[in-house]
Amino acid sequence: MNKVVSIKIGDINPAQKFATDLELNVGDIVITESPNGAEWGVVATPVGDCGKTDKFANIIRVANSTDEKVIEKLKLDAKTALRVSQEKAETGKLDMKFLSAYYTLDGGKVILQFSSPGRIDFRELVRDLAFALKARIELRQIGARDEVKLAGAMGPCGQVCCCVRYKEDFENVTIKMAKNQNLSLNPQKINGMCGRLLCCLAYENAHYVEMGEKMPKYGQEVNTPDGKGIAQGNNMLTEKVNVKFQSGDTTKYGTYKLCDINCKGCKK
Repeated sequence: MNKVVSIKIGDINPAQKFATDLELNVGDIVITESPNGAEWGVVATPVGDCGKTDKFANIIRVANSTDEKVIEKLKLDAKTALRVSQEKAETGKLDMKFLSAYYTLDGGKVILQFSSPGRIDFRELVRDLAFALKARIELRQIGARDEVKLAGAMGPCGQVCCCVRYKEDFENVTIKMAKNQNLSLNPQKINGMCGRLLCCLAYENAHYVEMGEKMPKYGQEVNTPDGKGIAQGNNMLTEKVNVKFQSGDTTKYGTYKLCDINCKGCKK
């Protein structure tokens, strides 16, 4: 078995990877193995190859008509569980926002995901929910990025957020990436809908790091085809440098391709 596919367990983000030898299409409902027993999920990506050393849980089968009827009931039960959980949290004055719920295939366990600004002591809530829902309870607290991925949102670019559209894993994004791209450090400009740094800051960071080593710093002396000047700014996408020439009281400016200038410490 050397194929892998991403499955949304309970049709909920984020997707998880499973090994399979089945022919599957995006949107197919499948039954999978898990520590919770048999669970149902929806195929999120086309089947692809996986490395020989990769180990994933297995898909048991494609859901049959009997499975689909059971799953439809579980979806209705999950809506009820979500409503009851939020009501119980509010009654207990717990600062929790329940975002999703799904039952394992046997209906014996319900997994609830919630967000909260801090740590929550939900031991009493778990007991109340187990009694109300007549099932074992698992509560999972998720972060701000996962909350947006789960709920969905539009990014500042005008498109659905990358985490919703296609990203399976979150990359480590740092403020240094914004600095590498000479972006304003205004949080409204560099933060996403989750309030964290934009995922897309990481996409071209390697290019900006590479170009930063090749291009002159602001105020650095450079040699151009028109003589020596002072670097005033770089455009790392077009690979051009703005240069100031000072001769007495006369100041001139020019723009040059990176390949046409030389500067101390700049890599070629």
